[in-house]
Amino acid sequence: MLEARRLRIFSAVAEHGSFTAAAEALFMTHSAVSQQMALLERQLGVPLMIRGPRGIELTEAGRLLAERSTGLLGTIATIEQEMLDLKAQQSSVRLGAFPTAGADLIPRVVREYQRRYPDTKIVLRSAHASDMTAALRDGSIHLGLVWDYDFDPRTVPADVEWVHLADDPLCVLVPLDHPVAGESEVELRELAGETWVVRSHQPPYDEAFTTLCRLAGFEPRIGFVTEDYLSVQGLVAAGIGIGTTPRLALIAQRPDVVAVPIAGATPRRRIAAVRLLDARHPPAATQMLEVLRSVTAATDPQENS
Repeated sequence: MLEARRLRIFSAVAEHGSFTAAAEALFMTHSAVSQQMALLERQLGVPLMIRGPRGIELTEAGRLLAERSTGLLGTIATIEQEMLDLKAQQSSVRLGAFPTAGADLIPRVVREYQRRYPDTKIVLRSAHASDMTAALRDGSIHLGLVWDYDFDPRTVPADVEWVHLADDPLCVLVPLDHPVAGESEVELRELAGETWVVRSHQPPYDEAFTTLCRLAGFEPRIGFVTEDYLSVQGLVAAGIGIGTTPRLALIAQRPDVVAVPIAGATPRRRIAAVRLLDARHPPAATQMLEVLRSVTAATDPQENS
């Protein structure tokens, strides 16, 4: 069997024209190069070079081997690089996540993953759910973290797997002096006459709050639309109106607002992971899914109730 290392030494000898020059290029001794070439000739059963005082001259067999070795060693180098690239891919995991997950959930996921798998690199990408499928298909991410509402489920393509992680119930945000601030829960329809502060969403959930209120039996009076839940808290505290928020968005809850659970069949935001069906998931991606399950389960009100 031909050995790649021995072929590389032979190619250096053929290129430089002497054992001495090849040894210098390969950081080897002259005797080591000479020994390897003698072993190669013995292995192949034909002389490859004529040794002379001023260097070597290739035989016909040597010229043929030199010619073939160039392409063969190039192929071997390509394979080795591809294997290194594959190893690098398998020692990293690419996770896409909805933007607001970066406030609390993603830091906890990253911390737990690094605790379990300190040698694996995590690559994070902020993306909306509508962009996740394309990112999964082009390999930009291995897994995507998304959400939907139980009263308006999100549809996913046939080649995407939806892995439910946690239920995140919605609650009502009111200022400290609001009449329901001291209640243990409140019916949403009891607040039909209120002015609402609403967090904006991209389609298909740009009308989600209105849908939620209509299911409760009233048409909401929306006074202000803002881009994040911290702004909702601030506007509620200032008396601009009242709002709704998922419970997991209250990690940084202001002291001058109160979150009141919604009574009855509480509407929920559902957090899930998405990945391609029937794909060869790298081990790091499978490990990340397990970490997502454990971290979200630890904060899922359903799991902890």
